[in-house]
Amino acid sequence: MFPKVIHPVKVILHHRLETEQDEFLGPTGKIEWSEPIILKGQVKYDTFKKLIAVPDGNDPANDGHIVFYAKDWDLSGGTVADELELEDSSRLIITEIRPAAHYYGRFWHVHVYFTRRRTR
Repeated sequence: MFPKVIHPVKVILHHRLETEQDEFLGPTGKIEWSEPIILKGQVKYDTFKKLIAVPDGNDPANDGHIVFYAKDWDLSGGTVADELELEDSSRLIITEIRPAAHYYGRFWHVHVYFTRRRTR
């Protein structure tokens, strides 16, 4: 028995394909996107629960996270800076990926943290 994802929704992963990457400036060449990959995940928005005081005001590090099964996420090949798209057309940029739900010596879920951006 392994932990289940509750109320999964359809999430579309747009994997970034880049030819060149600058260590400090980010992508330098033209950004291309792979074919969309469809996954199921549990979405949780976090911004209303935290306050990070910076000189410019509240600046939460992430807007929320999506819980995926680790096996499905590994097969998708998603990484930081890829884009996720929800059923309501929200475009999300992946900022961090963390393993979760540790049972029997391995992790069963992956928490994919995101921030909201304008549509491309």
